[in-house]
Amino acid sequence: MATITNEGGNGAGAGAGSTSFSDTSTAGSATLIANAGVDGGAGASISFYDSSDGGTARFEVFGNATLDVASVSGTHVPTIGSLEGDGIVNLGANSLAIGSANSNTSFAGLIQGTGAVTKVGRGALTLSNANSFTGGMTLNQGALIASNLFGSATGAGPLQVNAGTLAGTGIIAGATTIGTGAFLAPAAGMNAQATLTIQSALTFNADATYTCTFKAKRNRVTTDKVNANGVTINSGAMILLSGQIMGALSQGLVRTVITNTSAHPIRGTFSNLPDGGIITIHGNNFQADYEGGTGNDLTLTVVQ
Repeated sequence: MATITNEGGNGAGAGAGSTSFSDTSTAGSATLIANAGVDGGAGASISFYDSSDGGTARFEVFGNATLDVASVSGTHVPTIGSLEGDGIVNLGANSLAIGSANSNTSFAGLIQGTGAVTKVGRGALTLSNANSFTGGMTLNQGALIASNLFGSATGAGPLQVNAGTLAGTGIIAGATTIGTGAFLAPAAGMNAQATLTIQSALTFNADATYTCTFKAKRNRVTTDKVNANGVTINSGAMILLSGQIMGALSQGLVRTVITNTSAHPIRGTFSNLPDGGIITIHGNNFQADYEGGTGNDLTLTVVQ
């Protein structure tokens, strides 16, 4: 497998290396690296044109270096094996599929443009920066982990989770749909409970699952949580509660597992946890209240 490294310019106004793919060429299984410029130099670039494709290649883009798919043809959607680094991905008005190499990678750079991104492959993709692309994002396989502290990991458009797992402690701006057979599991792959924030509406479709983990002891509970601006739970969606409980918990102990920031109540209930229903975990009874918290949240209260 070839490794192609493009260096950034050294010094103000200095040019940089570049690699271009055109016609129906492919990057195959290579590793392609685009490094940042130094002291004001231009960043290196990797560009796709026409109907070229990234195959299962590994792409590492740093600083002001760019991966550019803005010039691919028509409806062609190039695929890349993985994406790493803290550089720039320029979609233009086009789409990009990431993850065909089935590996776990993190990207801390900026994805921009009016196009869309699709996560494919069995691996996990972690997005830790605020991205500005507006065409929306789709998760078709594997895991998508949002770990950004500001902005939106998935850009400004909607997020459609068709399969796989949405996780993380980050922020998502767009309306989010957890599709049939897909999972929302904030703490997936982590050792501690997590809170995922969705600034728009959250919808669970039939057979979608909210996996909520927790740790509890006496009068203390830490649990996963989702914040969303409007929540719809369609018939057949389920909640899976799992975790560690040490002994008997204090009666009346309340924990919020979904915070609904909308003025409207949660629409629907999980099929295995109706409003007022009780679920028993390690000898402790938890009662669900879909009008809990500030009146629009899903809370679990320890009862006898």
